[in-house]
Amino acid sequence: MTNHNLNRRHSMGPLIAAGLALLLIGISFWFWSSDRITIGVEGRQVVKIPGPRVSAIPYTHGDALAVRIADAVPIKGGFQYDLRYMAYGPGRHDLRGYLLDERQQPVSGLPEMPVTVTALLPKEESGKLLETPPTPIDLRTNYRLGMGLLWCLWGLLLVPLFFYGRQRRSRVVVLPSPSIPERLRSLLEHAAHSELTVEQQTDIEKLLLAFWAERLQLPNERLIETLDELRKHPTAGAHVSRVEKWLHSRDARGNGSVARELLASLDWNSGRTGRR
Repeated sequence: MTNHNLNRRHSMGPLIAAGLALLLIGISFWFWSSDRITIGVEGRQVVKIPGPRVSAIPYTHGDALAVRIADAVPIKGGFQYDLRYMAYGPGRHDLRGYLLDERQQPVSGLPEMPVTVTALLPKEESGKLLETPPTPIDLRTNYRLGMGLLWCLWGLLLVPLFFYGRQRRSRVVVLPSPSIPERLRSLLEHAAHSELTVEQQTDIEKLLLAFWAERLQLPNERLIETLDELRKHPTAGAHVSRVEKWLHSRDARGNGSVARELLASLDWNSGRTGRR
């Protein structure tokens, strides 16, 4: 097969598909736009009636037709009515028999207003229900039994989850915050082998003052007063002076010898170990 024939077949495909689509749209439009009214479907008819305004007869059980007036527009010499109707049986009906004048009497002198309603089933269909033979496929289901078993299984799955959650909660241990001596010792051990940041230098100076103030049980006064009291103590004053010279010198970040001296000279086991 030549390339020309292949290209021709490929170009015909979209045209055929478009033609079929248009055909289906046309059939659907014809079906839905037709005036075919069946039982249970509301129909519509617009009529002009001269004279005073008329009303529709209320529907009562057993009537073949239910009629209502959806709208009434005044025109010269009368009204234009938008009549809506619904039939409960097939056949030909006359809408004028369902209208009343202002005296609630049947309107006289009106031309015929015929409407035709078709049945839902074909004429050859009697509507009789026939018994069908049993099918070899068992369509019965055990829905209630299956749902009950699923609910029980779902409830059993909650049991291990409940105990698992309790075990995890029981394992949570709240550790106490480190004390002032523990924090000071940790920073001095770090300074003995590594350089300190500016923040760590400030923490060492503050923690040393708090360490000795706690050991000497100094009252909680202003910092300048606490510092004066510490300078008067022989051991605390020597430590405070040594740290000030260290931290305010040029080699404060990398001087680990001072940190090792403080670790060796400070008495970590005696005195009070208060918490911040």
